[in-house]
Amino acid sequence: MATISLLLWSMAACTTSPTVVIHESDTLSVILRELPGGYPSIMPVQHPYTISPETAFDILDSLTYDAGALLPFSKAQPRKVFTKTQAEQLASPLSKALSLAPPEQVTSFTIADVEKPDRRTMGFVFVVNDELHLIIKDLRRPRYEGEQTSYQQPLSTWKLQPSGRQRLYARHGDGKGEMPNWIISPLR
Repeated sequence: MATISLLLWSMAACTTSPTVVIHESDTLSVILRELPGGYPSIMPVQHPYTISPETAFDILDSLTYDAGALLPFSKAQPRKVFTKTQAEQLASPLSKALSLAPPEQVTSFTIADVEKPDRRTMGFVFVVNDELHLIIKDLRRPRYEGEQTSYQQPLSTWKLQPSGRQRLYARHGDGKGEMPNWIISPLR
């Protein structure tokens, strides 16, 4: 009997948390889920966490990336990660998701261009130590920024650009090992 109880307990401990859909539409999906493998483990996160939709919008609207220059020694201007419309659409569901998320889950989002729904930006958001962590998993850039055709390998030269008090996540305390797709924004 003790063996059966131990087996049942260990099976329950190995199950993953279910995903919870916060918002689902043709152009936007916001769900709660576990952070996928491949990212440094910083769990548990500081959830649930209250952040206003206005604060979420300000952070989303401020995010820029460097697309990388096509010519050597040239400097490209930073581009917005989200259009103003996308930041407006994402802010409220993101705020709601963070206020409902348990400590073992993050908010996952996918947002598409209204004109080109096949171009999607995907990522994860969570809070640690009163700082919003935002990971951009996939960034769909407009065609004018050199988007590759379907038979070519995608360009991976983009890098999020911190502004104001934002910074890139670093794997080591001394700031080394920055992850170019993971940005941290202080909330206080």
